[in-house]
Amino acid sequence: MDKYIGFDIDCKKTVCCVVENGKNDIYQTIGSDVVAMREFLMSQKQAGYKVHLVFEVSGQAGFIYDSLVDSADTLTVANPSKMTWIYRTSKKNDRIDARKMAVLLSIGEVPSVYMPSKEVRQWRETILHRKKIVSKIVQIKNRIRSTLKSQGYSKPFEKGVWWKKVNFLWMRDICHCGIGECALWCMHLSNLLDEFDLLQSQLKRVSDYLDGYLANNRGGNLLMSIPGVGPRTAEAVLAYTDDVTRFGNYKDYCSYFGMTPKLDESGCCRRLGHISKHGPSVVRCVICESSWVAIRKSQGLRAFYERVMCGQDGRKKIAIVAVGRKMLSIMRAMLMTGELFNEELVNEMVKQAA
Repeated sequence: MDKYIGFDIDCKKTVCCVVENGKNDIYQTIGSDVVAMREFLMSQKQAGYKVHLVFEVSGQAGFIYDSLVDSADTLTVANPSKMTWIYRTSKKNDRIDARKMAVLLSIGEVPSVYMPSKEVRQWRETILHRKKIVSKIVQIKNRIRSTLKSQGYSKPFEKGVWWKKVNFLWMRDICHCGIGECALWCMHLSNLLDEFDLLQSQLKRVSDYLDGYLANNRGGNLLMSIPGVGPRTAEAVLAYTDDVTRFGNYKDYCSYFGMTPKLDESGCCRRLGHISKHGPSVVRCVICESSWVAIRKSQGLRAFYERVMCGQDGRKKIAIVAVGRKMLSIMRAMLMTGELFNEELVNEMVKQAA
């Protein structure tokens, strides 16, 4: 005897729908805390029933999953964007959404979301946190340069980048020379420099933590043996891959990261469009950056890049995305076999494909 339960969860309440073969659907509204959810699931387990639970992915899905995984016989996290196309309704409310999930679960048609362990989820959050810090540093740098240029400082004190030590000390000296009307913009510049120092210290702390965590991961050395792949690329790929065996082939793996082209096929007409850009954008970003370095250091990847580019400068971006997709397929093979990067195999693979 099986019960299929859908939870529509919001910040104030949880609407539950229990679907059982041959019986009327049961609806109940409970609290949004995990204690109330656990008590409801235990009450549904009475009389020897097996309970199968489903709820939509959200910001707190990981916490709810960890809290309820022992209270249900099976627990599924649904992807609401894909579920809309499977079960379309003209009306929408909490009860309909809860029943929709329960019905799809009962027929095995729920588009599920892979839920990694708590440790991996925190690893991913730390990677995204570092990316946001880097973005903030770029913004602060632009604001500092804009402030200096507005006062006639179009070039740094010493040739080179603005952010080397001697130029940074020069900016500090400017802040201390502000008198009268100049004190206003100098105060602004001083605050920006202080914010820059704070973000730099945060970036160092987070980077040191991620470097130490990656050093304890066996796959880190494997992926960093690929020319152009550094710790930031390796950790992003490993964190979002988690269990590489869950991907049946390299096409599924590249599709998960949104690196495969969209397909529009009907009859004899077949069109390949832009890449889908599904999945984690942070991985696509670092893979493309690594690809530019890889084509300079790897003869095989360089040959593949030139073959895709076909001598047309307008196809450079298309070719570099293709190289990134090829690197992902190589990474999957390396994680499956445990072998380091082999330049000879890449050269043979490119020659056979030509």
